[in-house]
Amino acid sequence: MDSARERLLEVVHELVTTHGDPEQAAQFDAAQWLDEWLNRPQPSLNMAKPVDLMLTEEGLAEVETLLKRMAVGAFA
Repeated sequence: MDSARERLLEVVHELVTTHGDPEQAAQFDAAQWLDEWLNRPQPSLNMAKPVDLMLTEEGLAEVETLLKRMAVGAFA
C-alpha cells in the first residue's frame, strides 16, 4: 500500500506544480491532502473511498485517473 500511496503522491505533486500557482504549490502539503482525500467517499467512484480501491492495480489506476481528471476539471 505504501508504494501505491507514493505513486499517487507523485501524481499530486506533479499536478499541483503543473496546474497550480507556483507560490501556492510551494506551500501545499500534498501528503496531508492526499491522505485526507483517500479516506473520503468520492462521488466519481460510486461513493467508494479511494483507499479501498488501491488494493488492486486496476483500482489504483482508477484512483490515479480520477486525480488527473480532477486537475483539468473532468470528474466523470
